[in-house]
Amino acid sequence: MNIGFLIYDRALVTGVSLSAEMFSSASCLRSRCEQRKNPLHIQLIAHSLTPIRATAGLHLYPDTTYNQNCDFDVLIFPPMWGNPLKPIRNNPQLKIWLQNQHKKGTQLIATGTGVVWLAETGLLDNQVATTHWYYYDQFEKRYPKVKLNQEATITSTDGIYCTSSINSQSEIVLYLIKKWFGKAIAQTIEKHYTHEISYKIEEPFYQIGGHLQFDESIALAQDLMKRNLSKPITSQFIANHCHLPLKTFNRKFLKQMGESPHKYLQRIRMESAKILLRDIGLSVQEVSRQVGYRDAHYFSSLFLKYFQLTPTEYRCIAKTKIYNS
Repeated sequence: MNIGFLIYDRALVTGVSLSAEMFSSASCLRSRCEQRKNPLHIQLIAHSLTPIRATAGLHLYPDTTYNQNCDFDVLIFPPMWGNPLKPIRNNPQLKIWLQNQHKKGTQLIATGTGVVWLAETGLLDNQVATTHWYYYDQFEKRYPKVKLNQEATITSTDGIYCTSSINSQSEIVLYLIKKWFGKAIAQTIEKHYTHEISYKIEEPFYQIGGHLQFDESIALAQDLMKRNLSKPITSQFIANHCHLPLKTFNRKFLKQMGESPHKYLQRIRMESAKILLRDIGLSVQEVSRQVGYRDAHYFSSLFLKYFQLTPTEYRCIAKTKIYNS
């Protein structure tokens, strides 16, 4: 299994290091037989073997170049600090190489301004994509053929994943770990990196296939739920807020998000509970009320179901990681 990280001037090191560590840790959790049978190779790729100056004055040392005959299962494009067009102008040969890699079936993951690499090749023409919010206006002007979705943090289409941030990139990596190595290993990786990423082992991206435009009524529903996590809201209440019949709302939400409104609300409540347990000194009972559950025992049971840890166990692990880092 070959994973390549494209590196270029002013690339964010975290766009390489965190994902590489997650993949490497997951691979090590496999049996020795599996590791020998399908070893994991992670390589840094650049236009030459000259060290690349990344952010904070750090240097990344390439393992290989575009010109060498290497095939990859996944290629990851980290975001760049500042204007992304200068590195692209300095690497014109990368466009053709990238197009050929895609034709071979390589999965592509680009984050933030790194999405520009894919847009420059034309691979995103007439496809839904996302990028960092700061770059929305410039991106739309330069790439009018790309269907920019400003509501989505992750999009997926034809083996290409676009993410808006490092956190979203980590969610895609966690999804791929689950797909390749199994759910048990993915859950272990999630626990170890729990204070750095959110829990999205299942398909975390916007509308598999990515060809449908984001429905504004569903965005409105999501916003309402996020602002009312502590309140006992119902699907009927949300449907009324969106000016939709309940059946229509439930059908549209399921089609757009891949889960029912109830499941979505439950999931974001659990993710919010993780933040409260980790960062704020509230009791489990207080956290339970903050995320809309009056019964702390029921809340703890749900939390255990989602994360395979009790709220107390999670807090101990998260605090230990923060204090030791």
